[in-house]
Amino acid sequence: MKLKALNIFIGLFIAACGITSCLDSDYTEYEYSANSSITAFSITDSIITHYSAVVDDIDTTLTTAVVGTDYPFVINQNEGLIYNPDSLPVGTDITKVVVGITADTQGIYIVAETDSLWQETDSLNFEKPIQFKVLSELGTFGRVYTAKINVHQQDPELLSWKKFESNFNKEITEQKAVYLNNCIYVFGLQNEQAVVTKAQTTDGNTWSEPVRIATPVEADITSAMVWGNRIYILAGNELYTSQDAESWEKVATSTNFRQLVANVSADKQKKIIGVDTDNHYVESNDGITWTQYGEMPEGFPTNRLSSASYALDTNKDIQRVVVIGDNGVASDTIAVTWSQLHSENNWTDLPAPNNSDACPKFENISMIHYNNVLYAFGGYAQHEEELEPFSCIYESKDNGITWETTPEKIAFPEEFPTIYEASKGNYSCTVDDNHYIWIMWSQTGEVWRGRINKLGFERQ
Repeated sequence: MKLKALNIFIGLFIAACGITSCLDSDYTEYEYSANSSITAFSITDSIITHYSAVVDDIDTTLTTAVVGTDYPFVINQNEGLIYNPDSLPVGTDITKVVVGITADTQGIYIVAETDSLWQETDSLNFEKPIQFKVLSELGTFGRVYTAKINVHQQDPELLSWKKFESNFNKEITEQKAVYLNNCIYVFGLQNEQAVVTKAQTTDGNTWSEPVRIATPVEADITSAMVWGNRIYILAGNELYTSQDAESWEKVATSTNFRQLVANVSADKQKKIIGVDTDNHYVESNDGITWTQYGEMPEGFPTNRLSSASYALDTNKDIQRVVVIGDNGVASDTIAVTWSQLHSENNWTDLPAPNNSDACPKFENISMIHYNNVLYAFGGYAQHEEELEPFSCIYESKDNGITWETTPEKIAFPEEFPTIYEASKGNYSCTVDDNHYIWIMWSQTGEVWRGRINKLGFERQ
């Protein structure tokens, strides 16, 4: 209906008001409101979404229906904005969308070059935002609303990677990476000396010159760990700490350490965990006073340890600690996984129900807690079949008990197996506060950063 129809509607409305003024005094006069607003907005039909999948080894475009009511809309009355905070899936066709609108009155108009009355059956093109306004009972228009349908421009489940043109030092070997205060620190060996280099997470291209770790005895770079707001490292069985990996100070403790194992950094549940030179399990709440418990259990990992701590889904006040690694048994083809709750002082072995559910013993294995699951990966592995380096990622959704390969969207770049070979197996990995996975490679000096797209989406 064109603007002319709108004028007729307003004229009739005013005329009706005039008639009421001529009626006798027994007639009840009503006071009409000048207010008008949209109070509810929704997609009422299903929308077609196109997505890609591999069918019989062929890349194929498939379609599915998105139920509009699964994506609620927010109405910002102050700014006159209508939008869906959770975007529709990538590939959703929003050129023909039927919406439901509830307002104070029945007169809802689509704002365009010539205003038209909105109808419930209208199929609208939301490739660009559409403006609506409501006619009040007095025949005046209220606020103009801008309605936008958000659609993801990226596949939310895809792990996307970026390669930096970095100056990362190619000579660093035996790497260990940690993240602290918007910096990635990579510890390693250069000319058989323990060194550290760093880069801001906002600039993965620019890395500092490697600096020797100034401890009286050569530092064990594999022990580097962030706990709280500091970095800890072992050197000559003694514990050292730093805020910036440049100046180090010895921790005033009488405990001699063989290994740092894991830590819990939650505010009310802080503790750091280690193994002393007598092979006893030790832990501390401040890094200075350590409590010694029984001997470490047989089979506990001793090489290439990776650990993670996170709150339980069922109780956020309880942290679970999971450790994975190699226990030195050459014939084993599976990685060993151990766990404890933060309030415990003993460890539990997590054998998989059967070998096929176990995590392979990847060469130079890494494990991260990411996307609310545990991911493990690394170099060569022999697990029911030979696995090429970085050819797959294993995930555990039950805290390290059972493992399986991730969906095809959660994968490494196809260059990684070749880079692993060129780097002679030397790499390091860490995760920052923005959910980016960082991987740094020796020999090639390559730096890569990846993130599952949905972990970077902001609610609009």
